[in-house]
Parts: sequence; C-alpha cells; structure tokens
Amino acid sequence: MGEIEKQKYREFCAYEPVHIFSQPWWLDVVCGPEKWDVLLFEKGGTCWASMPYYATKKYGFNLVWMPPLTQTMGPYIKYPQGQKYQERISWEKEVMYYFIDNLPRFDGFMVHFHRVITNWLPFYWRGFKQTTRYTYIILKDSSIESVWKEFSNDVRRRVRKLQQSKVHVAESTNSLELYRLVTATFARKGIKVPYSQDLLNGIVDACLQRNACKLYFAKNDDGTNIAAGLFVYDRRTVYYLVGGVDPLGKVMGAMDLVIFEGIRFALQTGRDFDFEGSMDEGIEKYFRSFGAKQVPYMRVFRFDNPLLKMYYCLRSRS
Repeated sequence: MGEIEKQKYREFCAYEPVHIFSQPWWLDVVCGPEKWDVLLFEKGGTCWASMPYYATKKYGFNLVWMPPLTQTMGPYIKYPQGQKYQERISWEKEVMYYFIDNLPRFDGFMVHFHRVITNWLPFYWRGFKQTTRYTYIILKDSSIESVWKEFSNDVRRRVRKLQQSKVHVAESTNSLELYRLVTATFARKGIKVPYSQDLLNGIVDACLQRNACKLYFAKNDDGTNIAAGLFVYDRRTVYYLVGGVDPLGKVMGAMDLVIFEGIRFALQTGRDFDFEGSMDEGIEKYFRSFGAKQVPYMRVFRFDNPLLKMYYCLRSRS
C-alpha cells in the first residue's frame, strides 16, 4: 500500500461520508502517520470501498487493532445503483474478501465495525469470529422536546435543578482542563487514564482545525469547571468521546447538563447523537437514562497465534 493509496483515500474521503474515526487526519493523530494504512476496492476505474487499519506490535505480536479513543473502523462500502438485495450481499462478499485477502500478516485482528455494517459473513467464512457490542443513539429526526420526555426522572430532575442554579454550560477549547477532569474521574475509580494528555490535545487540535468537535464545560457560580465533555462529529453523527467530572460536579449531576448540551447541538445541526456505548453495566445504565435507542455493532476478531488466542480466551472469562 503506502502513500499512493493514502492519497487516493484522502481524495475518496473528500466526497464520501466516511465517518470521523476512519478519516485520514483522525488516523494520523490516534495511530501516528506511519502506523496506519488503507485498503481500497477499485473496479472500473472507480473506488467503491475502503478499509483503513491500524497495524501495531505488542509483546512481539503483529496486531491489526483498534487505536485509542476510536469507536469503530472496518469497511466503508458504497453500492452501484439499482442493485437487487441479493446482488448487494454478493457485492459485500466480493469487497470483504478483497480486504481480508490483502490485509498484512497478523497474529491477532480485532476491529469494531461501524454500526451500518451488519453483514460479516465473509469474515466468518474466512475464520473470523464476532461478538456483539452496543451503543445508544438519539436519532436526528427527534425533537428536543421528545428527547426531554424520554429522559429518566432522575436526569430531568438534576438538569432542572442545575438550570435553576448558577451552574451553566460554556464552550471552550481548553483540552488541558478537560484532561484534568478526566484524570479526576479515573482517579476516583482507582484507574490510570488509558491515553495521554498529548493524544487528547492532538485530537482536540485536529478537530478544531476542521470544525469537527465541541468542548463543553459546566461551571459553578465562581467559574470553576466542574464537568466537561468532548463531542466529535462528522456529517451525520455527533459522538460523545470523552467526559470528566470532579467530585462536586458528580454530586450535582453537572455531567447531565454537559451531555444535554451535546445532544442539543446534534439535533440542532441535523445529526444523530451517539453515546459511543459501553459494555460496563453502570455506564450503560447511565447512557440509557437519556432515553436513547440501543443499537448493536460488531467486534470482529481472529487470533492466528495460539499463545495470543489463549491469552484473550482466558481474559474473556475473567
């Protein structure tokens, strides 16, 4: 592959609605410019499909993996006009077989497919496996009033209370302050933040340059930041990427107010709102409390190295 394919891919993304997590500039930040590549399916002089991938090495294993702070990657496919349903499935098979056959050699493959990809049979036929994951979506055709009605009673009560107080939400570009609040959130759980401040700064800077994010802070009456949320977006969807809250903000429910602002922005600009999902029971319950619709997406994986396969098999049972 290499730079020629990457340049073709940049041109492809300029006119196709490829989601933000597969955009070349996003991959440059989260992977590093030299650690990602892309497969392009071309036919009749036209590029019809793409599959960027992150190739990395860990503990001596060659991995095709998910980069940090990236919800989904996998194939993006466009379809010739007038295809019948069975022709559409055949087209997906042809495209996916091409991608599978042209991946670099790997010991382990684990990629989250975007929710629009619902057919993974070609990967199954080539020895891959799949597990279903879930996100929560508020659709763009919802009104703010209808969304408000679907909020849980607890969320509505907390938001009303904050709206009547001196706590308010303000837009910012301060990724350093965001990381401080994220660190406080993880510290409260006794966990180290799984990504660096430099990475978060890089994402915010790249998104701001492309008008692709909103960073909202909840501030109390003395101007102290008590909660923050980073929302990144493409043409179709606003994604809740990162959030942080200090102990005071957690008690007051300030994160609810921040998320409500992110939802409001999505609906006002004609985009879906994606909570980015979580398989953690507590986080899932919180996202569900905003009345969003549960939507499945797939983790597709294969381990060709027996030691790596054993490790992830044991880890999945723990």
